[in-house]
Parts: sequence; C-alpha cells; structure tokens
Amino acid sequence: MAKATPGIKPKKPKKPAGNDQPAVLTPGRSLESRLHEQYASLPVSERKIADLILDFPGELAAYSATEIAELANASKAAVTRLIRRLGYANFEEVRRTIRDGRKVGSPYFLMDRESKSESFAQRIHNHIEQDIASINLTLEGLYKETFDAIVKAISTARRVWLVGFRNGHYLAGYARWQLIQVRGDVHLMPQAGETMAEYLADLQPDDVLIVMGFRRRLPAIQRIVDTAKKAGVPTLVLTDPTAPDTMRATWTIRCEIRGNDFFDRYTGVMSFLHLLSVSVARATGAKGRRHLQRIEAIHEDFNDF
Repeated sequence: MAKATPGIKPKKPKKPAGNDQPAVLTPGRSLESRLHEQYASLPVSERKIADLILDFPGELAAYSATEIAELANASKAAVTRLIRRLGYANFEEVRRTIRDGRKVGSPYFLMDRESKSESFAQRIHNHIEQDIASINLTLEGLYKETFDAIVKAISTARRVWLVGFRNGHYLAGYARWQLIQVRGDVHLMPQAGETMAEYLADLQPDDVLIVMGFRRRLPAIQRIVDTAKKAGVPTLVLTDPTAPDTMRATWTIRCEIRGNDFFDRYTGVMSFLHLLSVSVARATGAKGRRHLQRIEAIHEDFNDF
C-alpha cells in the first residue's frame, strides 16, 4: 500500500454517480425528448412513471406527484428521482411545462388518458355544440366599425396578400378562393419552394395583408407583421385568444378554436371568413359582379362543369 505524503491529505475516491443524480441535458429540450434520452438507463420503478408520462403527458398537470406514483404503481420517491434525472427542480416545474404545452396547442399535451364513455349520438351532439360555441364566441366579439374598416380595405386595395402556416395555410387558401370570385390580384404567399422575402419586398401601402396566426404560431408570423408595418401596409391578423397583445397589426381578430377535443377546431374561423368574403363581395358592388360574370363566361367556354 502506498504511503500518504506527509502534510498532504489523501484524496477520497470519487463516488460513482447514483441513479438519482440530475442529468446534464440539452437546454430547451421538451419533456418527452428528455424522457427518451434517459429511458434506456431508467430503473424499473422510474420506467413505469416514464411510460405513463409518454402515453399521456397532458394529464400530469391535473395530478400531484403522489397521484402519479399511484397511477404508475410506483413510489413518490421514484417520481422525485425521475424528475431530478430529467433536469427539473421539482414536480411543479414539470406541471408548469405541461400547462405551457397545453396552452400553445400541442395535441400531444391535450390528449386524455381515458376516453369519455358516451354514445355515438351524444358524441355528435357534443361536436355540434362545440362548433356552435366556437362560432358564437368568434362572431359575437366583433365590432361593427372594425369589421367595416376591414371590408373596405380588402375591397379597395390594389392587391390582397394572404399568408398562413400549418393549418393557417389552408385557411388562407380558402379565403383567397372566396375573394378571387369578386376581385383580382389576390395572392397566397409563399408558393411551394419559395421564401417570403421576395414577396415582402414588393408590399406597397395600398395593398392589404391578411395573416393566419393561430397557435402553434411560428416566429415568422410576427416578423411578417412587423415587415408589413414598416412598409405601411394595413394588416389583418386572424388569431386565437392565446395570442399576445403585442402582434402590432392594424386589426386583430381573435377566433375561438378550443373545444373539448385535443385537436383545435376552426369552425369559428371558417364562419368569420365566410362572413368576410360575402361582405367584401357586396362591397365591391357592380365591379365585383362584372368580375364574377367574366369568370362564369370563361367557365362556360371551357366547359368546366
């Protein structure tokens, strides 16, 4: 055995890291990503809890650590160890992460562990009721002066531009298809494979920009609105109640898109777009009717239908 050097205290051997040591994880990683990173090395008790979380993470916000342990047939201590291993300070921090995920509209966090027991007729009734509620909450919040200003701007603008991502892309496409029946120069941007800069550089103050900015919003949405504002372009943003008050658009219409299901519902948005399109058609008057007549004549020439 080697002798200790006089006057120097021998170093104690390092203690191997235990299973309950906080992990060094990539900052900003989601809860499920952290679980997948650690899953292979988890003890059986913690893996049971991980399985429960990965199947239905949204339910964590409604339960305490003790209740989660009971549901997973594990101990509260195992829950605590797992939370620390994932890099969280405590269970409340995890619950806060879940609530944020539900707020931004991730279906993964909105899915329930158990489906409600109801008849098919009751499911249909509930579905209709939720759609009606979405329409009511969306349209009853409109102000006549604001709506009239939007209709006038779209009817008289030199060009109308529409943009949306994810579900918003299809809503923008629907709105464009309605508007081109009664006026020209209505454009959806960007087209496949293109970038936004070429379009935004061409915006003029006598144009109008319509932006679909529903959750889960891409950072590009705010940049597009800010670029249009710098160019002096009137901008309409259709969004949902979770959008910040700092969108800085000319007009912001908040549409109700939540219901009891884990997918957002866009019935209220479609109803608003229908109302807007019909109102624009009426506002264009004789000019809009002549535009529609030319379209119908070409349909007939082409024998489209």
